[in-house]
Amino acid sequence: MMNLERLERFVFLATLKNEAGQKDINMSRAAEQLHIPQPYLSKQIKQLEEELEVELFVRKPRLELTLYGKVFLTDAQRLLEQVERIEMSAKQVNQGEIGQLVVGISTSVSNGLLPDILRVFRQRFPNVNLRLQELVSEDSRQRLQDRTLDVDFENLYNLQDVDDRHFLTYEVVKQESLVMVLPKEHPLADQPQVQLSDFAAEPFVLPACDRVPGLHTMIRMACLEAGFHPKVAQEAAWMTSILSLVAGEIGVTLLPANVMNLQRTGVVYRKISGQLPVFQIAMTWRRDNQSKILSNFLNVVREVSRG
Repeated sequence: MMNLERLERFVFLATLKNEAGQKDINMSRAAEQLHIPQPYLSKQIKQLEEELEVELFVRKPRLELTLYGKVFLTDAQRLLEQVERIEMSAKQVNQGEIGQLVVGISTSVSNGLLPDILRVFRQRFPNVNLRLQELVSEDSRQRLQDRTLDVDFENLYNLQDVDDRHFLTYEVVKQESLVMVLPKEHPLADQPQVQLSDFAAEPFVLPACDRVPGLHTMIRMACLEAGFHPKVAQEAAWMTSILSLVAGEIGVTLLPANVMNLQRTGVVYRKISGQLPVFQIAMTWRRDNQSKILSNFLNVVREVSRG
């Protein structure tokens, strides 16, 4: 394998210029600028010539490149530039500046923190490819276990069994209240604030129990604490579908406050008086994932979530 130090010193010597800016191949001056003895530099050049089995320099009457030396100089410069790019890429990979991160997202984080997370992360790490995938909690758990997903955002209520799985850890990044979602023509739609108990007799549209179990359970528990069991008229998996059903007057619903970022014709959002469960969004990842890219991503999320 070719010695890179010899190659670098050959290029330095061959491209050395004098005080007037003209090429002047001078072994003594090159050694002085490299802070090495001249005999050692001469030996390295000789060793490089022996390795290549050609002469790179004509030494009399003055030091000049041979025809092969001129050709080899161009190749050597290209090679050293490639080595520099390789070293830079390795450094960027080590610092988490190049690569890919697979991120599981939910509707709630998409409606809230996600745009700012993406903006800040891409500004700082433009060469990292973020692969965003919409997943439900059970799918994301399996993907995290299989290492086909690096980090996921989901409702904290879904994460109560994290310790039972042993391989996950999580961190809360957002807390928000629930809001009442009503059809635009609902009798209470003109009220700035409502009580949950006012809807005891109303049909409800709930997030699907099998797809969004945490939020589904949270809404049922809120209704029970208000003194009634919700009358479920319909369930739907996605927030946009739930809003469409409410707009179509199929029922009312409770959703996290981030839903107010969705301007859906035919629905209104109202604050609810009294104590309600707090909706918490957490990011989840494997405890043993030591990826620097993941670490950078988590830090950006923490920064954005702090506002």
